[in-house]
Amino acid sequence: MTLELHATPDEVMRAVDALQTYGNASQVTEKILFGLKLALEECASNIVNHSLRRNARQTFRVTLERVGNSMILELRDRGPEFDPTQVPVMGKEASHEGRPSGGLGVHLARHYTDEMRYRRECGENVLYLTKRLDASARPEVTLLQDTITETKPQLDKTMPLEIKIRPNVGGPHPEAVTVTLNGSLDTSTAPELLRRLSTALDGPVKDLVFDLAHLKFITSAGLAVFAVARNKLKERGGQPAFVNMQPQIKEVFDIMKALPPNVKIFQDQAELDSYLAVRQRSYQEGK
Repeated sequence: MTLELHATPDEVMRAVDALQTYGNASQVTEKILFGLKLALEECASNIVNHSLRRNARQTFRVTLERVGNSMILELRDRGPEFDPTQVPVMGKEASHEGRPSGGLGVHLARHYTDEMRYRRECGENVLYLTKRLDASARPEVTLLQDTITETKPQLDKTMPLEIKIRPNVGGPHPEAVTVTLNGSLDTSTAPELLRRLSTALDGPVKDLVFDLAHLKFITSAGLAVFAVARNKLKERGGQPAFVNMQPQIKEVFDIMKALPPNVKIFQDQAELDSYLAVRQRSYQEGK
């Protein structure tokens, strides 16, 4: 399957949707698909944001192919020469505070694929991402020759991000705000979450609680939003907390060492309420 895409975040997510559809038809497991979609999103976002500068008149190409028991993703663009395989590997000792700001998406792509190869060919950057599949999986592919240009077939759509922000005005924890996220936090949806959080943090909020029970997908763009919120809260003596974080989402946080040790992750609401009650007492005693 080959897609001709314009250099916009929405088109990146169209490629992710196509990979979901292609992977389902090829009987790729959801666990592997989650990682492949993340790798594709990160590498395609790098093309859109850095190589093509979000110029919607520019295009790039993504090809999805299953060869035997491997999935191969090929990305091509005509931007300035850039080899992502030369980005330094993020060491295990790197912390959330001490990492370099660049290369985070490449780090995720490396983690979720078995091989990254790059070459410069006829003025194009060409990147190959390869993931080996379970040898028992069915190798047949039904979509290999499909090409998508102007027409858009029915794809398995990545869920948009539904954001609900609930200040606990008059509740048991008045200085806490709960942010419930449902869907996909990615390059296309992260800016809206950042905007909504900026509005919420205009008030005297000291604790932001992110309920991630229904968050299905997250990328480095989403992690960056959480980092911004954490830094704003830190300035006023507050901090974020997370509840109902699903295993695949927590894995991304862990890979990126995205949270300092003092940020709490709670399994359920009761555990969270106990924590917030202690926080509330400390605020009252400090007044």
